[in-house]
Amino acid sequence: MGLVLCAPVAWASSPAEASAHGAISTTLLQTTVSWNGAPLLSPVRERPEFQTVLVEIAPKSATAWHRHPCNNIAYILSGRLRIELEDGHSREFKEGDSFAETVDTWHRGVNLGEKPLRILVVYAGQVGEPLSVPKASVKAGN
Repeated sequence: MGLVLCAPVAWASSPAEASAHGAISTTLLQTTVSWNGAPLLSPVRERPEFQTVLVEIAPKSATAWHRHPCNNIAYILSGRLRIELEDGHSREFKEGDSFAETVDTWHRGVNLGEKPLRILVVYAGQVGEPLSVPKASVKAGN
């Protein structure tokens, strides 16, 4: 069971602005498009659910080809990542980068470094909806 804090918090209103109480709020990403320029989806969710996931990819390894059915935001905790799309388009990200991932687009992530790659991902999905769909699970014609 998680701990829920119910104390009021005064957040800074602009990037890297400190409050009078010593808290600092830094906007890591504010966007209306994914990293490849595709507009973010705004589907109506009957039972919305947020999940925070730590993804780790071994050195010089890659994820399986997959797609995400929901919006998600990633933050590179450590390492270097290259995301590759089926059409050959790719982009690299490094520690400290944040980006909106593609939705319903087949892709894979490649760890370009000699150490494990660590990515914090926040998914905005729906109860019962998978966060990721592996390409191998899709039947021919889909």
